[in-house]
Amino acid sequence: MKRLKIFLASSVNEFKNERNQIGNTIRKLQDKLIDDGVRINLFECEFADNTVSTERKQADYNSEIPTSDIFIMIVGKRIGQYTLEEYEIAKKSKVKYIQVIFKNVEYDEDVKKIRQDESINKYEYKSREELDEIIKKLIQNALN
Repeated sequence: MKRLKIFLASSVNEFKNERNQIGNTIRKLQDKLIDDGVRINLFECEFADNTVSTERKQADYNSEIPTSDIFIMIVGKRIGQYTLEEYEIAKKSKVKYIQVIFKNVEYDEDVKKIRQDESINKYEYKSREELDEIIKKLIQNALN
């Protein structure tokens, strides 16, 4: 069985709906791909172990990134401290597929720097349908 581990990074509050949508899209894809011997593991901090950590909780989340096949980050007007930290860890650990999905909005200087990063794959969405199609495309590309 082929395993595909996806780490989903974004502001949990700002992108609550998008995170739920991506989770639902991946679960639907999983239902179809399981017959082909593909298992998708999605890491979302909302569903991570909430036991007390000996370090800061973010360190627990960060430890999941290097073992991921795909790092997906959703970005809007700005990028939060923890999301930026996760992005930097993904780049340092050389996650095979780093995918950044930008919401079609005006953005600040930190986001502008990421948009100019030529070493990552970038997408932009305006609607829920576009976001679904991007997620499906990212998973198909990783499986090919």
